[in-house]
Amino acid sequence: MKRKNLFLALAISVLGLSSLQSCKKESALGIDNDVVIKTPYSLYFADIDGALYLTNDGEHYQNIFPSDAFPVHLLLQADTNLLMLKKNLHISKNNGNFVPSYYDTKFFPWNSMAYYFAPHKTIYLTSKVSRGVAISKDNGETWQNDEAFAANMPPGIEPSSFAGLKSTNAMFCFSNKNNVLMRRGNPDEDWTPVTSEGFFPVDGTQFYLVSNDNTLFLVDQRGRGGVWYSEDEGAHWFRFQQGELPVKVNWNAAIATDQGRTIVVGTDSLGAYVVNNDQFVSSNGGLEIASKIYSFVKKANVYKNGNVKNYIYMANNYGMYRSENNGKDWDKLTFGIRGKAVTAVD
Repeated sequence: MKRKNLFLALAISVLGLSSLQSCKKESALGIDNDVVIKTPYSLYFADIDGALYLTNDGEHYQNIFPSDAFPVHLLLQADTNLLMLKKNLHISKNNGNFVPSYYDTKFFPWNSMAYYFAPHKTIYLTSKVSRGVAISKDNGETWQNDEAFAANMPPGIEPSSFAGLKSTNAMFCFSNKNNVLMRRGNPDEDWTPVTSEGFFPVDGTQFYLVSNDNTLFLVDQRGRGGVWYSEDEGAHWFRFQQGELPVKVNWNAAIATDQGRTIVVGTDSLGAYVVNNDQFVSSNGGLEIASKIYSFVKKANVYKNGNVKNYIYMANNYGMYRSENNGKDWDKLTFGIRGKAVTAVD
């Protein structure tokens, strides 16, 4: 009898071991749970009351700046520093202790009014003074007026948005006042006008730049002039088909989600829209009705085995949302601040 019980126990053990070895332990993301994150991201976001939060995984967060009743206009990370724009631009080098950084910011209703381009090790910011651009080469600690414009450029051209292409290490700015695109190949070059074909703005439009690593985009914030793309540094432009992207609403925010012609546009009242086969389709799965989008940011977990998991985060009037499929669908992340609008994310 004892022999029989021992044989049964051994059989069960062998079956259990075989079962464990045949089942690979995976998360819902399809990544082995035993793979350790090599490079986590830092995500900062601010609610409508001015409170600032930090998360490294999109699920757990800490409050690093209290509410002060002043909404945050935008957030920008530059290397290890964090810049926060309220009435003025402030800087933190230690997650929460902010000091004034710049007082002459010229406000525009899009995030690309400020841009950190790592290949140039430079922050570009719209300004009220001089030629309309302030730059910082020490991650926001000090600033200087950018006077480096080509000799044939008229003084009245004022850049209003910025974008960079890592594929060529070139930086670009656009003036919606003059509908002029300018290029800078390295940090020591002048801004030089780009001769463009195919781009036809109409009266009353207000375009801003967005980019991924190899494609430039121009988005009309006023929702009339469409969304355009260039795959040759602005020399030739093409307009996406309108599709389901609504007009007569403001297109507050946009993010180029991947390489090539991939972009998500967020509106001021009708949610988000993504490009599919060169035309826009609704991407409001998981969003509340009448979602107002303030900003987007891309983040990625890099694992020790080389796997990369990409995310897009959205700040809107119902809180924080995340997409794991390039903006096609969204999941709400409440973070315990249920009911508060999130106005900025980076």
